[in-house]
Amino acid sequence: MTIDELIPSIVPLSHGEKIRLVQVVLQQLAQEEATSSAPSIPANDDFEPQRFFGVSHQSRQEVDGYLASLRDGWD
Repeated sequence: MTIDELIPSIVPLSHGEKIRLVQVVLQQLAQEEATSSAPSIPANDDFEPQRFFGVSHQSRQEVDGYLASLRDGWD
């Protein structure tokens, strides 16, 4: 169905119904975007941070310290 075919069906809608239509379309677009952009990790595969994020040059203690400093601002 094209936009030109939809317009005659939309014109008689009330202002509130048109707003609801826009909300529904935006929700569907957001859901499609979320599913298409989400990274996929096979469920039966063990999580390996180096493979997922790339090889890191920092030690785990440095990374943990950095993450802890970020969390301090959340309190």
